[in-house]
Amino acid sequence: MSSTRIKIVESSILLFNNKGLANVRLQDIAEYNNISPGNLTYHFKTKRDLMDYIIYYMIRKLVENEVNQKELLKELSLYKIFKNHLIFLISYRFFFRDILEIINLVPNAKSVFRDVIRGNEKFTATYVNIAIENGFMLKESHKGQYSTFAKNSWAIVNSSLTKWEVLEDSKSKYSNTIKEIIEHHYPYLTKKGVDRYKKRKKEISEKIAKDFKTL
Repeated sequence: MSSTRIKIVESSILLFNNKGLANVRLQDIAEYNNISPGNLTYHFKTKRDLMDYIIYYMIRKLVENEVNQKELLKELSLYKIFKNHLIFLISYRFFFRDILEIINLVPNAKSVFRDVIRGNEKFTATYVNIAIENGFMLKESHKGQYSTFAKNSWAIVNSSLTKWEVLEDSKSKYSNTIKEIIEHHYPYLTKKGVDRYKKRKKEISEKIAKDFKTL
C-alpha cells in the first residue's frame, strides 16, 4: 500500500474518531492531508470504498493484537491484556460508537462487529479458565456464570465509548475504564487472587497513570 494511501486511511480514522463518521466528508479528509480531492478519489472513489478499506485495515490490526494477547495469556498478565484491548478500542472507537451508520454505508460491517464481540467473549472465557486453573478466580457457582461475566465485561467497555465523549474528564476517562474492568473481576477472585490484587494494586494504579497519560 502506498504511503499516501496509508496516510489517508490513518488520518480518516483520526477524523472519524474525533468528529464522527457523519460529520467527515471526503473533502475534509483531502484538506487535512493537504492533497486535492482528485488525488484522494484516485485512491478511494467514495466514502464507502474508504470505509471498506478501513475495516480491512482494522481487522489486520485486530489479528496482530490477538496474537500478542495470546502470548500475554501465558504470563497471565491481565493488566497488559486489558491495556492492549482498550488501546485497540480507543484507536478505532468510531467503529463501535457509530456502528449503525457504518452498517448503512457498508453492510458487511455488521459481521465484523459481531465477530469482534464474539472474539472478545471467547478471549475472556479463555483467560478466566486460566485464572481458575491457577487459583486466582473462583470456579463457576452455576452454569453460564462466566458467560454472563464476559458479556458484562464487554458492556463496561462498550458503554465507555459513549461516556468518553459525553461525561468523562479527558485526563482520566481511559484510566477510569480500566479500573472499572479490574474492579469487575474483584467479586470473582479467590483469596489467592485478592491477595495478588492487593499486593499489585499500587503498581497497577501507577501503570495506569503512566500508560494512559498521553491518550
